[in-house]
Amino acid sequence: MFNKKWLITPVVATALLFGQTAYALQTFPDVAGTKYEWAQESIRSLADRGVIKGYADGSFKPDKTITKAEFVHMLQKLFPEINHSSGKPSEFTDARKHWANKDFAAIFNGDYIWLFAEDVGGTYPDYQFYVKPDKPLTRWDVMMMASIVTDHKQQTLHPEVEEVILAAQQFKDIKIRQASYYDNFSAYYPVLYIDQYNEGYDNEYFYDGDSQEFKADAFFTLTSMGVMTGNNGYLRPKALVTRAEAATILQRLYEATTKS
Repeated sequence: MFNKKWLITPVVATALLFGQTAYALQTFPDVAGTKYEWAQESIRSLADRGVIKGYADGSFKPDKTITKAEFVHMLQKLFPEINHSSGKPSEFTDARKHWANKDFAAIFNGDYIWLFAEDVGGTYPDYQFYVKPDKPLTRWDVMMMASIVTDHKQQTLHPEVEEVILAAQQFKDIKIRQASYYDNFSAYYPVLYIDQYNEGYDNEYFYDGDSQEFKADAFFTLTSMGVMTGNNGYLRPKALVTRAEAATILQRLYEATTKS
């Protein structure tokens, strides 16, 4: 969890005199040097905006895996205009007393609760939704959550199913399958379930439900925008996301969705 208490130190005093960039550079000595060159500008930019903070010892801990709550907090800080809360607490039962309760409410309340619930209890109309706020995030999880931003900005692409199939074929680790009754349809599960019509239909393929169309649109949009990129033909959907990686993804998302 983020440490929100900051001491007035010579580093902070220097930042006040010379601007936020100096503050960001001086605060995170563990991202200096060549090892994190690929992430330095993103970390610096987000720190300057107050989206990300470090730890009490002044470090950023770039290799530390990021939790769902931490990422959602960053997402809401970077895109404060997204607020689905209607002034209410999170609709996720296990997030209501969490430090990131307001962030979960702003990002997910309403239409996104079903999609992003890790578990559902109770019975209609008193369902209980559980999000597991302290669970480490995978690259697929981050991609799905990032699509909430493109939805809000009306920038989510809605390709034909055949286009999604072609896009998925660029990556050796993105699976497309025909669904069975026992499959996991969660937004967090990195498989696109697509079925095939019998002869006589204009379109050959269709999605197995709205959740699969959401996943396909998110995958297609975020990869087409260059927010999520592969390496040697692998998107690594199940890989856990570090704080440095989260910063680069968020910076790409910001740049891709705020272009004039």
